[in-house]
Amino acid sequence: CGTRLCDEVTGQCICPPHTLKPECVICEPQTFGCHPLIGCEDCNCSRPGVQELTEPGCDVDSGQCRCKPNIIGRQCDLCAPGFYHYPNCRRCDCHQAGTEASVCDPVTGQCHCKVSPLMPSRGVSAWLNSPA
Repeated sequence: CGTRLCDEVTGQCICPPHTLKPECVICEPQTFGCHPLIGCEDCNCSRPGVQELTEPGCDVDSGQCRCKPNIIGRQCDLCAPGFYHYPNCRRCDCHQAGTEASVCDPVTGQCHCKVSPLMPSRGVSAWLNSPA
């Protein structure tokens, strides 16, 4: 947290929020991003998305929480690409070659299909139902 503020009358150091006294240069547990004026921010990790650890919390610089496998996001609150149904992220049942990089909808698991360059931009159903 670098330089600290001091009380003009007493000369006592004023610690920014969520820093450890007396030095006020280290974040309290489960906080990150020490700043000399605003202090540290809460990690706010998503409890269902983080690994069960003896020391919960996040990276003291970036705030990245320790996510379970197939879970992503700074707060571990999203399924990784190719998975859906947070917090019980399940693999999408999609054909990899035929899907976009995002693979499937993170909530429903519906596959994000690639559009074939041979298909018109109106979409597959319009192309299939068009008169020959």
